[in-house]
Amino acid sequence: MFKIYGKNCINEAIRAEHKIYQLDIEELADKKDPNFKNMLADKGIKYSILSKKAMDKKYGEKHQGFGAIADEYNYVTLEELINKPKNGRKIFLVLDGIEDPHNFGAMIRSCDAFSIDGIIIPKNRSVSITEAVAHVSTGAIEYVPICMVNNLAQALRKLKENNVWVVGTDASAKEEASDIAKDLNIAVIIGSEGFGMSKVCKNECDYYIHIPMTGHVNSLNASVSCGIILALLV
Repeated sequence: MFKIYGKNCINEAIRAEHKIYQLDIEELADKKDPNFKNMLADKGIKYSILSKKAMDKKYGEKHQGFGAIADEYNYVTLEELINKPKNGRKIFLVLDGIEDPHNFGAMIRSCDAFSIDGIIIPKNRSVSITEAVAHVSTGAIEYVPICMVNNLAQALRKLKENNVWVVGTDASAKEEASDIAKDLNIAVIIGSEGFGMSKVCKNECDYYIHIPMTGHVNSLNASVSCGIILALLV
């Protein structure tokens, strides 16, 4: 079972037909948002009214008055990502050692905003799908396929075998993100918050790109960098 909390997260879970076993609404939130209850009635979803204290105990203090017990989020396979039909190019996001759930959740939001075809993460030394990640994604996790692989380098080679070009991100790269041809299938790598891309991923890159910056501080948060790069690539 998986806890979903926050109204937007639950709204999107319901829209995406994510299986929900129990839904709870805080007393004050119940009085403030009759439209939400009307939607639940239309969908035939039953709910319970809880005190703030009970909601805090069950879902933590960031529930915004809404919480649910739902099915776990399922990972997709790399083959499913590669073989999913699409008209036009494919863009994948590869996360090489991202460990902050807030960064991961924000990246999922960016992927949904720019219709990225999927996210690939390694099994070890990486953040996975957690309740915090789902919350920060504000429901985007319902729409972005996420693949967990045992070996990131092997996954990149598999992508290359299927006509996907691997694009690394490096502040010292000569090419800018906007220089990549818009007709290429690509997998863009975002390295870890502290160390950037690993050597094994660097060895698989066909291109390296950077974000053009003109300010005084040359460092951006990983999720901010990700959003900018995806906007320049699409």
